[in-house]
Amino acid sequence: MAGSLRRAGSSSFATRIIQGTAVEYISLFNRKLGEYGSMAAYFAVFVITVYDVGMRYFFQSPTVWGLELVIAIAAVHYVLAGAYVLGEDKHVRIDVIYQTLPSRARMVLDVVAILLSMIFLAVVVYYGAKQALPAIRSGETSGGGWNSHAPMIMKAAIPCGATLMILECTSRLKLAIGRIAREW
Repeated sequence: MAGSLRRAGSSSFATRIIQGTAVEYISLFNRKLGEYGSMAAYFAVFVITVYDVGMRYFFQSPTVWGLELVIAIAAVHYVLAGAYVLGEDKHVRIDVIYQTLPSRARMVLDVVAILLSMIFLAVVVYYGAKQALPAIRSGETSGGGWNSHAPMIMKAAIPCGATLMILECTSRLKLAIGRIAREW
């Protein structure tokens, strides 16, 4: 059936999944979120910080919300950028032993590492959701001077970011298995 779907040129979502283009869309989404999200986050942090410093030192009227908002933006950015970094293969790693191994062993280790990452991230999604859902239901706030919903937003970002990373791992797993199939 998959072959007939491909030959027919159908562009349904199920066909794209079968053909593997959904995996490409995942990577594209993570890349765009990482690029544009980073620009927006850094710009917002810069503007808020300059405004807060200006208000504090020129007008002796610091904001109550500036630091808390900057921390929330940076935290959410940090969590959501994980999938981008994973997709671009720019995460920090120590690969002294990895580089000494033969290419076939490295390919197998790539698959094992991706699968272990997916298991770890699934645990993060599960326990992150266990923390986020009560925070969302109760409308958790910071309790500080501004009393924002930043803790609730940050807690919700953790399972979202881990889910994006699982999806990116799926994309990387497809590539790693394809590499093994071609070169083995």
